[in-house]
Amino acid sequence: MTVRASFDEGRTWAASKTLHAGPSAYSCLTVLPNGDVACLYEGGAGHPYEHIVFARFPLAWLTGAADRAAR
Repeated sequence: MTVRASFDEGRTWAASKTLHAGPSAYSCLTVLPNGDVACLYEGGAGHPYEHIVFARFPLAWLTGAADRAAR
C-alpha cells in the first residue's frame, strides 16, 4: 500500500511512501480535523484480507517537509 501526494491537482506525484509492504486491498484516505492524514485499508502478511488497518500520520511524514499545499 503506497500513499502518494500531489500538489498540482494530480499532474505529478511529488511524494510517495510505503504504508504497508505486504498484500493490501481496498483503502480510503481522508484528512482529519487536526490536519493529519488517515488511511483505512485491508492488509495482511499472507493475503490482503487478514486485517482492517487504521493508519494515521502527519503530512510531513509523507512529504519530508511542511505541508506544501498550504502555500
